Amino acid sequence: MKKSYLALLVSVIFILATVGSSFAAMGEGTVSAKKGVDLTLFGSNRFIPTYCSNMNDFDSDITDNTTLDEGGWGAGFFIRNELRLGFAGKGENFGFRVILENDIHYSKSNGDRNSYAGTASPFGGEFGVERSKFWYDFGAVKFTTGWDVTWADLKTGGLVYGDDHPFVMISGKAGDAMDWQINMLVIEDSDEGVVTPDYRDSDWYAYIAKMNFKVAGLTLSPFACYSDMRKDAQGSGGNAQAYYFGFEGYGKIGILMPSFELVGVTGTINDTAPGGDDYDISSFAMFASLKIDLMPEFQPYIGGYWVEGDDDWTDNDADGFVGITNITRYTPTFGMEGAYMYEHIYGLGAPLYGLTPERIGGAGAKYGGISGAGTGDNPGLIYLGLGATGKFCNNVSYKVQTAYMWFEEEDGMGIDNDEIGWSMDAQVKYPISSNFSVSYTISGLIPGDGVEDLSGEDDIAWITRAELVWKW
Repeated sequence: MKKSYLALLVSVIFILATVGSSFAAMGEGTVSAKKGVDLTLFGSNRFIPTYCSNMNDFDSDITDNTTLDEGGWGAGFFIRNELRLGFAGKGENFGFRVILENDIHYSKSNGDRNSYAGTASPFGGEFGVERSKFWYDFGAVKFTTGWDVTWADLKTGGLVYGDDHPFVMISGKAGDAMDWQINMLVIEDSDEGVVTPDYRDSDWYAYIAKMNFKVAGLTLSPFACYSDMRKDAQGSGGNAQAYYFGFEGYGKIGILMPSFELVGVTGTINDTAPGGDDYDISSFAMFASLKIDLMPEFQPYIGGYWVEGDDDWTDNDADGFVGITNITRYTPTFGMEGAYMYEHIYGLGAPLYGLTPERIGGAGAKYGGISGAGTGDNPGLIYLGLGATGKFCNNVSYKVQTAYMWFEEEDGMGIDNDEIGWSMDAQVKYPISSNFSVSYTISGLIPGDGVEDLSGEDDIAWITRAELVWKW
């Protein structure tokens, strides 16, 4: 999510200039600014050469279809580069953080410009605000706002929400045993410049209420979310009001590290296209895993997802589960950046970051997902996997995992078989110093008969990438 703020860049320069002689005392990355604010400067650069094959077409005999990551569209070999510059401040009872980012695929058109030969700005090519957060602690209640990562269930299965939309949050604590938050998300607001009685027709707001209880080494967290996606928000075509009720738990008991999530959704989709159907939303999803802390070198885990699918895409029941934003890529157990299933696999109806095939199905039943493209007519997912993580030899770390996947339902849209196939992921990381690290990831899918039903092909799809990271 990017929004270009040239004025903010000027403000950064101004702030740094005003610290004056404080630069002489600069140490450990911290500047003592005026009015009791400690200002910290930081940044990172990620250089990611990537090669992928058959990502969405599953056919080695044709030129590859493109895939999508945060830097843009690519196929075959390409180089993504993510540059971040940030500053953070902290004073009495308040603080803030702002991160500027440029995330691109290397090319002539975006090397030193935002556009080339009159074309539109390349995807991710503008250098602007990627994250911002501002907070004030009133004592009993903490107020936070900005444009930063917030979540409902990122610590477990990531089925409902995790993203960096603009937000307004109040939060608090009851001792060390319980904390809570109420979060309003502005996912889409198209009121600006619109003078019409229907100004809310393209708005999408979401609300999260969440509590965390600390019990015997575990965090137990009930949560509730309301997603109010109005007509035509992100191209949905209907007024979708969805209510999520969930419960998650995670932690460590001895050598056992359990993690689980249960979530249900209900609601309605009304006012679809003229003559279109209205839908009743009713679905369920769950996640569970168990990791064992045997030794630093070897920590095995096992688990899976069960995500309900729709058994009849021609009726008015939206029984396929769709979150506000599925964020499985960044969850602790099976999440892995660079893994095949967490790229934008539109050949399987899976969005970037997500795992479920939420974009397969009837177009009228949309009620969530990235860009509002997840439909309640999707076939759902069953995912059973196992893997291991560990560290050895001067903090070299690894993660390997495999899973078998099925469509939970054969939804009648050309899917006669439910097998998605085997996914296999492997990653190794090595911190050469405190400021520089390298990693390598290789991942792929051996397609099953269900993939062949969708695409007509079943060749192995795979992606491999290195990553060189500078941090300061």
